[in-house]
Amino acid sequence: MINKPLVSILISAYNAERYLKEALDSALEQTYGDIEVVVIDAGSTDSTPKIVSGYKDQRVRFIRHSYEPIKKTRNALLKEARGKYLTFLDSDDIYLPDKVAAEVEFLENNPDYAAVYCDLRYFFDGEPEKLYRHRYGFPSGDVFEELLQKMFITNTAFMFRREVYERLGGYDEKLGMVEDWDYFLKIAHAGCKIGFLDKDLVRYRLRWDNHTNFGNQVPIQESAVKIFENLKSSMSGEERRRYGIDSLIAKRKIRLVIALLAAGKKKEAW
Repeated sequence: MINKPLVSILISAYNAERYLKEALDSALEQTYGDIEVVVIDAGSTDSTPKIVSGYKDQRVRFIRHSYEPIKKTRNALLKEARGKYLTFLDSDDIYLPDKVAAEVEFLENNPDYAAVYCDLRYFFDGEPEKLYRHRYGFPSGDVFEELLQKMFITNTAFMFRREVYERLGGYDEKLGMVEDWDYFLKIAHAGCKIGFLDKDLVRYRLRWDNHTNFGNQVPIQESAVKIFENLKSSMSGEERRRYGIDSLIAKRKIRLVIALLAAGKKKEAW
């Protein structure tokens, strides 16, 4: 019998008792069986540790940490992962049963691709029957230029080869937010091809208390400015001209000003 490559499903959990069981169940119910599910609890004060400890499936590995930001927890998960392929599952999101199998098949059949992401549907917390999706197109291949324009990859929909992590390292822990966008840009800027799998395989939960969604536009835009300034410093002069990085930074700063004004921070905006 030929062994299939191991896939590491990586879950960071902090006070996730409302959602974690649904996420864990969706990971363990994958049609692709060769998985490990690594869960790091980042100092939860609710019943999150009890929920994870209740799983007796040998594929689940549970590690407890003190509280730390999600970017640090994700880097800790990457260090723990043993799989050939690595994929994150946010503790409030859901994999459909064929998510891992479909993405592994893509990467096995396309050895020149470093990573793959799939389509997904969004739903508001408490309304799982109402699904939404982005209408724009999803590029595939050399996607760096498209990623400079907008963030169209969702972390839970993404799978990448271990060699990517070994070559480029993990997330930038100095960033305040949108560290996943920074990581995708780093991968694409390194010349790695990222494929799009035109299949709806993930359910992404939209929450009013989620730090990436509705109430934190100022830190999101501050981090975006820093990402683009860091990118500029890593680019050659020819790349800076080709991608118009100065113009992109200026646009990001305008968005930051708008976010500051919308938050009533007039002094900081000017």
